[in-house]
Amino acid sequence: MATGMQDVDVEDSTFQLILDQLEELAVTVVEEIRERPGVALAIVAGLVGAILGARLASRRRAPAPARAVRRKAQGVGDAAELAGLGLRLLRNPIVRGLVIAAIERQLRRRVPG
Repeated sequence: MATGMQDVDVEDSTFQLILDQLEELAVTVVEEIRERPGVALAIVAGLVGAILGARLASRRRAPAPARAVRRKAQGVGDAAELAGLGLRLLRNPIVRGLVIAAIERQLRRRVPG
Protein backbone atom coordinates (compact mmCIF):
# COMPACT_ATOMS: atom_id res chain seq x y z
CA MET A 1 0.00 0.00 0.00
CA ALA A 2 2.91 2.35 0.75
CA THR A 3 4.29 1.80 -2.73
CA GLY A 4 0.98 2.89 -4.27
CA MET A 5 1.02 6.18 -2.31
CA GLN A 6 4.59 6.90 -3.42
CA ASP A 7 3.62 6.33 -7.07
CA VAL A 8 0.77 8.84 -6.73
CA ASP A 9 3.09 11.38 -5.05
CA VAL A 10 5.70 10.93 -7.81
CA GLU A 11 3.06 11.33 -10.52
CA ASP A 12 1.65 14.44 -8.83
CA SER A 13 5.09 16.01 -8.41
CA THR A 14 5.99 15.19 -12.02
CA PHE A 15 2.73 16.67 -13.25
CA GLN A 16 3.29 19.78 -11.10
CA LEU A 17 6.84 20.11 -12.46
CA ILE A 18 5.55 19.92 -16.04
CA LEU A 19 2.90 22.56 -15.31
CA ASP A 20 5.51 24.84 -13.71
CA GLN A 21 7.81 24.47 -16.71
CA LEU A 22 4.98 25.22 -19.15
CA GLU A 23 3.97 28.27 -17.12
CA GLU A 24 7.56 29.51 -17.11
CA LEU A 25 7.79 28.95 -20.86
CA ALA A 26 4.58 30.92 -21.44
CA VAL A 27 5.82 33.82 -19.29
CA THR A 28 9.16 33.84 -21.12
CA VAL A 29 7.44 33.85 -24.52
CA VAL A 30 5.15 36.73 -23.51
CA GLU A 31 8.11 38.74 -22.20
CA GLU A 32 10.09 38.15 -25.41
CA ILE A 33 7.11 39.20 -27.53
CA ARG A 34 6.81 42.42 -25.55
CA GLU A 35 10.52 43.17 -25.85
CA ARG A 36 10.96 42.14 -29.50
CA PRO A 37 7.72 42.18 -31.48
CA GLY A 38 9.62 41.93 -34.79
CA VAL A 39 11.15 38.61 -33.79
CA ALA A 40 7.73 37.36 -32.72
CA LEU A 41 6.26 38.32 -36.10
CA ALA A 42 9.12 36.56 -37.86
CA ILE A 43 8.49 33.40 -35.86
CA VAL A 44 4.76 33.54 -36.62
CA ALA A 45 5.52 34.09 -40.31
CA GLY A 46 7.86 31.08 -40.25
CA LEU A 47 5.21 28.92 -38.62
CA VAL A 48 2.55 30.01 -41.11
CA GLY A 49 4.96 29.29 -43.97
CA ALA A 50 5.75 25.85 -42.57
CA ILE A 51 2.06 25.00 -42.18
CA LEU A 52 1.22 26.20 -45.69
CA GLY A 53 4.20 24.35 -47.13
CA ALA A 54 3.18 21.15 -45.38
CA ARG A 55 -0.37 21.44 -46.70
CA LEU A 56 0.82 22.10 -50.23
CA ALA A 57 3.25 19.21 -50.05
CA SER A 58 0.57 16.82 -48.84
CA ARG A 59 -1.71 17.44 -51.83
CA ARG A 60 -2.24 14.47 -54.08
CA ARG A 61 -0.65 14.71 -57.47
CA ALA A 62 0.55 12.47 -60.25
CA PRO A 63 3.75 10.57 -59.50
CA ALA A 64 6.80 12.63 -60.43
CA PRO A 65 8.41 10.06 -62.79
CA ALA A 66 5.28 9.87 -64.95
CA ARG A 67 5.14 13.64 -65.29
CA ALA A 68 8.86 13.85 -66.05
CA VAL A 69 8.61 11.15 -68.72
CA ARG A 70 5.57 12.83 -70.25
CA ARG A 71 7.37 16.19 -70.31
CA LYS A 72 10.50 14.71 -71.90
CA ALA A 73 8.46 12.80 -74.46
CA GLN A 74 6.65 15.99 -75.35
CA GLY A 75 10.02 17.76 -75.67
CA VAL A 76 11.33 15.00 -77.96
CA GLY A 77 8.15 15.22 -80.02
CA ASP A 78 8.56 18.98 -80.34
CA ALA A 79 12.20 18.56 -81.38
CA ALA A 80 11.25 15.97 -83.99
CA GLU A 81 8.55 18.26 -85.35
CA LEU A 82 11.01 21.15 -85.51
CA ALA A 83 13.62 18.97 -87.25
CA GLY A 84 11.02 17.91 -89.82
CA LEU A 85 10.11 21.54 -90.45
CA GLY A 86 13.80 22.42 -90.85
CA LEU A 87 14.30 19.67 -93.41
CA ARG A 88 11.27 20.81 -95.37
CA LEU A 89 12.62 24.37 -95.36
CA LEU A 90 16.01 23.16 -96.62
CA ARG A 91 14.31 21.70 -99.70
CA ASN A 92 13.65 25.27 -100.80
CA PRO A 93 16.68 26.49 -102.80
CA ILE A 94 16.35 30.09 -101.54
CA VAL A 95 16.32 29.04 -97.88
CA ARG A 96 19.16 26.57 -98.52
CA GLY A 97 21.24 29.37 -100.11
CA LEU A 98 20.60 31.71 -97.16
CA VAL A 99 21.60 29.02 -94.63
CA ILE A 100 24.79 28.18 -96.54
CA ALA A 101 25.69 31.89 -96.79
CA ALA A 102 25.14 32.36 -93.04
CA ILE A 103 27.33 29.34 -92.25
CA GLU A 104 30.06 30.62 -94.56
CA ARG A 105 30.01 34.05 -92.85
CA GLN A 106 30.33 32.42 -89.42
CA LEU A 107 33.24 30.29 -90.60
CA ARG A 108 35.03 33.28 -92.14
CA ARG A 109 34.75 35.18 -88.85
CA ARG A 110 36.17 32.29 -86.85
CA VAL A 111 38.92 31.21 -89.22
CA PRO A 112 41.46 33.96 -89.90
CA GLY A 113 42.03 34.08 -93.59
